[in-house]
Amino acid sequence: QSPRRMACVGSRITVLASRLAFRGACSSPSLTRALTSSIAMPPKASAAGKTTQQGLGAFLQKGVKMVDHIKVDVPKASAENGDKSAAGTRTSGRKRTTKAEADAKAAAKAAKKPKKAGPSRDAERRCWSAGKKIVCGVDEAGRGPLAGPVVAAACVFPEDLVIDAINDSKQMTEEEREEVYEELMANDQVIKSVCVIDHERIDEINILEATMQAMTKSVEGLSTRADWVLIDGNRIPPPLVDRAEAIVKGDAKSVCIAAASVLAKVTRDRMMLKIHDEFPAYGFDQHKGYGVKAHMDAIHKHGPCPYHRKTFAPMKYMPGGSAYDGA
Repeated sequence: QSPRRMACVGSRITVLASRLAFRGACSSPSLTRALTSSIAMPPKASAAGKTTQQGLGAFLQKGVKMVDHIKVDVPKASAENGDKSAAGTRTSGRKRTTKAEADAKAAAKAAKKPKKAGPSRDAERRCWSAGKKIVCGVDEAGRGPLAGPVVAAACVFPEDLVIDAINDSKQMTEEEREEVYEELMANDQVIKSVCVIDHERIDEINILEATMQAMTKSVEGLSTRADWVLIDGNRIPPPLVDRAEAIVKGDAKSVCIAAASVLAKVTRDRMMLKIHDEFPAYGFDQHKGYGVKAHMDAIHKHGPCPYHRKTFAPMKYMPGGSAYDGA
């Protein structure tokens, strides 16, 4: 161990001595110039025999600015009105799109998309060809809401009548429904009937039975007996089973069912607006009794009103509800 330790000490002394010698030599100006000239990189010769400066010096020699490749927003002064404040605004090379241009672009894009075909008269023509001359469509509104009635309508749509705006009532705006409703009600050639089953009857017999009853009564209420009945959905009321067929999503396929859907929907909506006037705290004018968050919050805050269905949650678990246990 002793010779190894002595060798280590000797190497450290050698390194220290060399550092001291280097510092002393560097204090000489002539040696400093020599070292500087030896460190400088010589120009690199090109293939053509010309020397080219490398690195940053090449850009500086050619007068190229390092930031020329970066896009910089330059203040643009207004030359028309000489407003000095315009010098403080920044302009960008990116083209800005106005709202009108964006709307026009969206409309053009929507126009290119193929539109879904609206309800047709194919189902009615099939019935007419089979000798069933008077064909009525039936639809309901209000099975799902927590309050108010369920309404069903039956409609016999004249063969030569055309109402371009008619569609599945769920696909129409409120204004469109109101317009078509008024047109249907004003036309004496349109045979129609509407039946309303209130919330109390719904609680007595359940919503499905109430819907079937409303559909049956709306058909029976027509001034002229229908030879065949086209019903929206997948169920046929028992009293109509011998002269009816169910069409799933029929309000989007058959014109007479679509007309019935408009009559039922607008009739119920208007009734819910009257209920809203009586009980404005629940917002019936907005949701028409459906279980949206605002409606649920109002029920928990104020409790159910007299028009709420007591067999529907959450009312059935509240005082007076069908499943209330007194807890």
